[in-house]
Amino acid sequence: MLAVSLALALLAVAPATAQTVIDGSDATLGAEMSASVMALVGRGLKSPAEARYGRLRRGKASAICGDVDVTNRMGAHVGPRPFVADPESGFAGIMPDAAEIRHPSSMAQYQSFQRTLTLLSANCDD
Repeated sequence: MLAVSLALALLAVAPATAQTVIDGSDATLGAEMSASVMALVGRGLKSPAEARYGRLRRGKASAICGDVDVTNRMGAHVGPRPFVADPESGFAGIMPDAAEIRHPSSMAQYQSFQRTLTLLSANCDD
């Protein structure tokens, strides 16, 4: 019984991990749209609860642009990378790095990278 009480107390004190917007830019999109975009981007992440978002903004057309900082296999954040989300089509992609582009795991992943790069260029260039 004491162990259960101690475990519950530690859970209450431990920091909650959830997708967060670190710079307050979600205010420009509104809470509902921001949550929708984070869920859409999060579908492609290994650890969506650890993601940190920033610079959220409306792009051209119906795209939402921003940065997302994800964790690597060791659990460390790797730094922000641009992303684009198109809520109307249900597509979101993060800017692939050079190694990912050179060595995609499948044709579908390669096509997704190309779509992401095209959408970023067309909608998110500042």
